[in-house]
Amino acid sequence: MPELKIIADEKIPFLSEFFSTLAILDTLPASEINQKNIKNYDALFVRTVTKINDKLLEGTKIKIIGSMTSGIDHIDRNYLRRNKIKLLYAPGSNARSVAEYVIASLLVFAKIKKISLKGKTIGIIGAGNVGTKVAQMCEAIGMRVLLNDPPKYNRTKNKKYLSFKKFSDADIITLHIPLTFRGKYKTFHLIDEEFLSTIKPGTILINTSRGAVIDEKMLIKFRKKLGGLIIDVWENEPEINIELLKTTDIGTPHIAGYSLDGKFNASYIVYKKLCKFLEIRPNIKKNDVFPEINEKKDVLIIQNDIFNTLCRTILQIYNPLNDHKNLFRMIGFEPRARRKYFEDLRRNYPVRREFPNYVLRMSDRLSSLQKLVEIFRSLGFKIEV
Repeated sequence: MPELKIIADEKIPFLSEFFSTLAILDTLPASEINQKNIKNYDALFVRTVTKINDKLLEGTKIKIIGSMTSGIDHIDRNYLRRNKIKLLYAPGSNARSVAEYVIASLLVFAKIKKISLKGKTIGIIGAGNVGTKVAQMCEAIGMRVLLNDPPKYNRTKNKKYLSFKKFSDADIITLHIPLTFRGKYKTFHLIDEEFLSTIKPGTILINTSRGAVIDEKMLIKFRKKLGGLIIDVWENEPEINIELLKTTDIGTPHIAGYSLDGKFNASYIVYKKLCKFLEIRPNIKKNDVFPEINEKKDVLIIQNDIFNTLCRTILQIYNPLNDHKNLFRMIGFEPRARRKYFEDLRRNYPVRREFPNYVLRMSDRLSSLQKLVEIFRSLGFKIEV
């Protein structure tokens, strides 16, 4: 078999570590991935910013697409099937990253609004890798969880998957669904005028899935009905709706899944899948490339207040308001500069590590706060007494 030639988006992390021994590896900026530049390669590795379709691939030698992403709505799968092009991607790779974003956003929102999350009901639309992880974390901090997932319900008939009608009592609704445009389970503009008119006033809405699962015009129309709005994904990225951004409590540039751990997981999953496809035994171990950091953080216990202790600890590790403030700056830009700014925020996103990389050092009052310890462990932290 001739040596494989891979062309890849230069911003995909760990490319050399995983793929340089399997193939001739070249990289390009995402903006330069076009038909001309990829035509003589066997495999193309991309992120969500690159649309994979006939316009890009027709007339090229590409027979393998590697997408270092959990979602694949940027890929024309029918075209790939018709042309016998193998698709490798990484479902679930950034599930923890997105779930941590949701928890951190809820904590900071609750702190700002001076409300308690304990006992609040959160409706999770989509119970896949991300939705399941969000459910686990929300239950850990004392929230009541409702699940909606019509495909899973129809497969399993499990009554834990509820209809939208049961979400009318939810205090918070969070979206974790793929973007699909047709079929029985179409999600394009799932959150529409009808849906928004039926939720109770004061509901907090969170979207970290794909922008187009919400009809943004209707969202703006119903904004005053909502008690809070946390948006990470937008229709027509990177040319996002500035009027919608202005109304958000937390608005970020599609980075919920952008932990370094999540990016590593995506590359590692695609590496293992490529090895399997090539009938090669993987010879690179996870810890060889990406060891845990085990960074230590002191937990300042605030007057036996579990919520404020959680909030203070987690926000020193990741505070989504920093991303919100960075995105908000684009409001003052000229329209033509906004697109580049949005892309630059994603392209140059700072390193963010997930909770299991941190060791929390507790005070000697540990015995009186065993519940707090259990919560931190449920969220993935290590504990040092």
